[in-house]
Amino acid sequence: MVKLGNKADSSDKDTKQLILDATVALIREDGFHCITLRSIAARAETNLALVNYHYGSKEKLFGDAVKQLVATFDDAFKALEDTSLPPKERMKLFFTRYIMNLSRYPGMARQMLDQRHHIMGSHDEYAKYSKLMRIERILDALAEITGEQDRDKLMTMTMQIYGAIVFPVIMVSSLPKEREDLQQIFKLAPLEEQIDGLFELYFHKYN
Repeated sequence: MVKLGNKADSSDKDTKQLILDATVALIREDGFHCITLRSIAARAETNLALVNYHYGSKEKLFGDAVKQLVATFDDAFKALEDTSLPPKERMKLFFTRYIMNLSRYPGMARQMLDQRHHIMGSHDEYAKYSKLMRIERILDALAEITGEQDRDKLMTMTMQIYGAIVFPVIMVSSLPKEREDLQQIFKLAPLEEQIDGLFELYFHKYN
């Protein structure tokens, strides 16, 4: 009986992972807005009832998919660990690569905000998210740049910088593609220029 139970548990985990992998694949191919639970079930070669059984809602499934996608941004996160670079350069390189990765998946930055209650819905989930995002590495880099040691202040800085860089990406990605007039009004400077300009303003007193 125990062996049968173990096999059932293993089968459940395999099915859940297949559903998650199918969701991630569809996001990469089509973006978030084109995906339905039925299309996910078809891609995973399972049925809709099992998708609902394992995840309960599209929002919960998307939250897990976002975490899996972010986990693939290794080229960005490695920049934070390159101590041969000055701390400001590490952060610039991280944000440049991170936003470039986000731009590969239409609407992902917005989805990360929309699903934040699933991504960081508990202390345990926040701990996983913090580790995933290398938040301690960002705090360390900020401490080197500013000399600030208060963790709460460093976290506030992190959120301010992250928001200032990511929000324009969310705003522009949300504009209707057929509205060329809006596309022109909200046309952004090249990414590296945006980050350089922000860092110059934000860190000017530490230069």
